[in-house]
Amino acid sequence: MVNSAVANVGRWSALAFGLFYGYTHNISLQKQAEQKKVENEYHRKELLIEQARIAYAKKQAVQAAPVATAVTFDIESPDFDLEKYIEHIEKESN
Repeated sequence: MVNSAVANVGRWSALAFGLFYGYTHNISLQKQAEQKKVENEYHRKELLIEQARIAYAKKQAVQAAPVATAVTFDIESPDFDLEKYIEHIEKESN
C-alpha cells in the first residue's frame, strides 16, 4: 500500500491544484465576459451612429431640395424658365 503521508501529500496537492485552476479559470471567464460587454456596447454605439448618419442625410436631402428649384438667370442655359425669372423679379420688387 501507499504510505499515508504520501497519500495526504497527494490529496493536498490535488486540492491546491484544483483551487489554483478554479481561480485562474474564473479570472479568464470574467475577462471574457467583460470583453463581450465592451464589444456589445461598441456595437450598440456603431448602430446609433449609423442611424444618426441616415437621419442626418435624410434631413439634409429635404433641406437641399428647395435649393434645386432655384431660378437660373443665364438666358443661354437650356434650364432657363422665363416664368420663374419674372416671378423672381416680381418678388424682389415687392
